[in-house]
Amino acid sequence: MYRVTDIYLNEIKEEIGVITHFNDLEGTYTGNFSNEYQKGTKLFSIKGIGIDEAIAIKVENGKYRQANRESKYGEK
Repeated sequence: MYRVTDIYLNEIKEEIGVITHFNDLEGTYTGNFSNEYQKGTKLFSIKGIGIDEAIAIKVENGKYRQANRESKYGEK
């Protein structure tokens, strides 16, 4: 799971996926899902940082917001 930060990025690397499911209800899901960003939101790797550490989320006005990995989904 990734936690979105207040960090906005200028340098990203490449697109790594998109949000495939949006749901703000608690549950178990597969794929790239989000309880904050809508289906179709693009995800990117960050220059100099592995995706096991953080990713970038394309938000409004072409900005990219950093999300830090906290754990693998389903782990406590």
